Amino acid sequence: MSKIRKIFAVIDPTTDKQTALTRAEWIASQDSSVALHIYEAVYATTDNVDADALQRAELSRHRAWVESLVAPIRIAGNEVTVEVEWTREWRGAIAPAAERAGADLIVKAASSHSGTGRRLLKTSDWTLLRNSHCPVYLVKNDSIEAGAKILVAVDMRSEDDLHNRLNEQVLEYGHALVANIPGSSLHAVTAYPNSDNFVYPGDLAEKAGIENSRAHAVEGSPESVIPEVSNQIAANIVIVGTAAREGIKAAVIGNTVEKVIDAVDSDILTVNGG
Repeated sequence: MSKIRKIFAVIDPTTDKQTALTRAEWIASQDSSVALHIYEAVYATTDNVDADALQRAELSRHRAWVESLVAPIRIAGNEVTVEVEWTREWRGAIAPAAERAGADLIVKAASSHSGTGRRLLKTSDWTLLRNSHCPVYLVKNDSIEAGAKILVAVDMRSEDDLHNRLNEQVLEYGHALVANIPGSSLHAVTAYPNSDNFVYPGDLAEKAGIENSRAHAVEGSPESVIPEVSNQIAANIVIVGTAAREGIKAAVIGNTVEKVIDAVDSDILTVNGG
């Protein structure tokens, strides 16, 4: 995809099914110049008095496992680096590690939680979205097949610089994905609060550069409209812009992306507007 030079893929140590690695490999396969940084956070506790020896042994074991996972990617020609970090706070370690690695995109398997669970707990997805310096791709499906439907969420009501930039980036990623997936199609969705703020589908279609039939302007809140349209068209990937928050603002629950994550069955690509 456009502007991506390094992909940061998060390994899940609890399973042999590494969907994030598979998706990162697929994205990188579109361009041999794209490098991959494969990351795993590990930690273990024991009554063993030699904690340092345990750490060395576990790091060595996990690195050998991850190296075996990435061997086919290296053979395919992409540059691959591996990082295994020993950390108790693995949820908070992902974003800083990605920034250290100079990643342009983070790919992670989406965690399954209820909406209530996300509001009460700092899940790994929640933490990553709030702290990531770059776009985050949350993987829900095993693969993306030919003929995929890509749905971009566009804010047609805001005209400030942040939302204009987010709209441009969301559309850029959408068009890039369509260009790399055979037979795929781009769809766009926008939500408006009431009839006084009505958005014509034709205006959305023109902005997105798509046919009118693929432009969906629906009355309602973004967190309800985006899942509704995604499920209606059976979208494979939903692309949403999100504004990063820092300090006390990060404690506020309610980001549209966080509400959408568990309401759709599709993969989700979040574009961070800073």
